[in-house]
Amino acid sequence: MRVLRQAGAWPLLSAGAQADLPALIRAEWNLETWLLHDGGLSFGLEGTARLQALSDVVPSGLAWEVAAVPPLPGAREWQRPGWFSTLKARLEGVLSEHGLSVAGPLKLLSSNDLGTVVEAAPSSDSVFLKVSAQPREVAVTAHLAQQHPALLPPVLHADAATNTLVTRSGGILLDGVGELEAWMAALHQLARFHTTADAPALAALGCPTFPLLDMAQRVDAFLSDTPTLTAWGLKPEKIATLQAARPAIRASFGALAAHGLPNLPAHGDAHPRNALASAGASLWFDWSEAASAAHPFMDAGWFLAFALHPARANLPIRIAYPDLESRLCEAYLHALGCPDASELLAQSIPLALLHRAVLYDAQFRDWQGTVPNWRPQYVPYYLGLAAGEIQRLPTLTH
Repeated sequence: MRVLRQAGAWPLLSAGAQADLPALIRAEWNLETWLLHDGGLSFGLEGTARLQALSDVVPSGLAWEVAAVPPLPGAREWQRPGWFSTLKARLEGVLSEHGLSVAGPLKLLSSNDLGTVVEAAPSSDSVFLKVSAQPREVAVTAHLAQQHPALLPPVLHADAATNTLVTRSGGILLDGVGELEAWMAALHQLARFHTTADAPALAALGCPTFPLLDMAQRVDAFLSDTPTLTAWGLKPEKIATLQAARPAIRASFGALAAHGLPNLPAHGDAHPRNALASAGASLWFDWSEAASAAHPFMDAGWFLAFALHPARANLPIRIAYPDLESRLCEAYLHALGCPDASELLAQSIPLALLHRAVLYDAQFRDWQGTVPNWRPQYVPYYLGLAAGEIQRLPTLTH
């Protein structure tokens, strides 16, 4: 393998640096590069970043040198040398089938062990390529594109062999939109998916089921496991808050079950940055966590928790509508056909967050990725959010 060398030491990048490494390299050496792996720098670790130069021409002071570079253990396709060329060829092939071509540089939007997303601009409209470590996402997206074409952005390509999706843009991310109609449309679409999607077809594609009462038991068992909560780095005071609330959590799950709304197909990660708004329409994307059956309030509760978080008080929609919670709840429940369940939906916000924490614990407790001694921190994130929303539960004693 060829690597770039320079006389003297490379500039030092501090652990935890959140800087755009390609931008730093462009500023320092006028060299265009593609980030393959940041080595854990963004997680505060002392890793070694890996980038791919996009040209053989290098500035003065740098030189190519043949060197033995050990492969990155467990590297995904998009974290390996040569990925940029592979990606570009794959994208050009897809676009050519639709009479399009790549115009201008490709933009890397995200890249981690779970997947990578790249944006191209072949015309006035953007195209997005996603390669996922989760093969089910391609199959589910292709299925939904056929059965519910108005639900998601236009799919140009879905290849299960390479876990590759190519879609057109469906608008702008919902959290940047200040018009209430767009938010209501997104929730109407979500409720329509809950009530019309083909659960057996999703199950046949490998989508799991998370029945409400089973999840209630899993949540209670998880919250009783102090060593696991501690191992996730949850602070003792938050553990105490959640464990003290176990009776109220059990009661709220029971009240939700008694209401009678069935388990239905679920998006699995329904938040406003997985929804798009454009010309009065609303679309949903990122179906990597879709379930063939779950209580629909687990989707709606997470959507509300995301939108109503104090850190998002300056969102355009929050500024425009101080009563946003009641407006969104009314819109969703009306579309779902249970307008009487507003109190239950409000109580479901912490339950939905605990639901997510349990699922991520199952996925990542023993997870081994490409950054040594690090695992995705979704579990403490959702537990922390849930602890902050526990006051929504009625005070019950048993």
